[in-house]
Amino acid sequence: MGVYQKGQTWGIDYYDGFRRRRELVGTSKGEAKKILAARRAERLRGRGSISPPTDAPPFDQFVEGRYTEYARTNKRGFYNEQYRLKQLTKFFGRRKLSQLTRWDAEYFKIESSKSVAPATVNLSLVTLKHILSMAVAWNILSQNPFAGVKLLRVPTRTERVLAQDEEIKLLTACGQIRNPQLIVGVKIALNTGMRKAEIYGLKWEQVDFTNNQIRIQNGKTAQSDRIIPMNEGVRTLLSEMHSRKSGELVFPSMRNGRTHLRDPKVGFTKAVRLAEIPHIRFHDLRHTFATRLVRAGVDLITVQQLLGHSTIAMTTRYAHSSVDAKINAVQRLD
Repeated sequence: MGVYQKGQTWGIDYYDGFRRRRELVGTSKGEAKKILAARRAERLRGRGSISPPTDAPPFDQFVEGRYTEYARTNKRGFYNEQYRLKQLTKFFGRRKLSQLTRWDAEYFKIESSKSVAPATVNLSLVTLKHILSMAVAWNILSQNPFAGVKLLRVPTRTERVLAQDEEIKLLTACGQIRNPQLIVGVKIALNTGMRKAEIYGLKWEQVDFTNNQIRIQNGKTAQSDRIIPMNEGVRTLLSEMHSRKSGELVFPSMRNGRTHLRDPKVGFTKAVRLAEIPHIRFHDLRHTFATRLVRAGVDLITVQQLLGHSTIAMTTRYAHSSVDAKINAVQRLD
């Protein structure tokens, strides 16, 4: 028993008082020795295993069973989380919860970072840590091995505001994409500030033509539940779609009309490429909406309520003063 190497990774081999254990802990032999010494010290102090470990279920069984049932009932963002759960169960598979160590979470970060952005890795990591925390809450684990794992640093990205000529180019390009629902979604985003998931998850029962408003329900946060007035452009778009509706969904899937459109990311990316507009994401349409309102003199409290932000500080991120406004401000001192 001691430290051992497997590929580029060092592990520790020790006895916890009930059985022999082997854990991969990192890429440093010195760090592995320190962790092994700590495990042995805990064992000597009687804190390593106060009671025999429970027969914890495999990761995929726990997630697909008890955790999914819990999340479906209690988590607002469960629908959007389902894809992450599938990726996590694919990664951890049949590993028992009681066999997971902090290094497993670090290894997940390393491998995931090879194919997706840091922000995406962090979303999955937050979900992963919550899964293990619920296992602790339900007395399946004595502690969460991922509790101290840090999120990746996400590079600061400058928010983009779509210029009027860029908007024309983008809408023209969207009209050339095979998916007809894309251009409608883009127009709604620019005129309501709704999130992509809120738009493409809309049901007709949320659209009130009598009072010209859209009700956002079960949003990202409690503050996301809100009422957004429709301007004439949005009302006209939705009225035309309503006259051709075939079910309760405003944006039904083109493959399966019983579910809503998942994510037009591919089509939007193609449209941005066709329009030759650099560094534009769908979320920047929401930022454009907020910034245009502020430039038109709308107060931040109103903008906050339209966006569904929990604090005014979040709204100010979307509502920067224009360069011209800053120049005019300092020139008043002359």
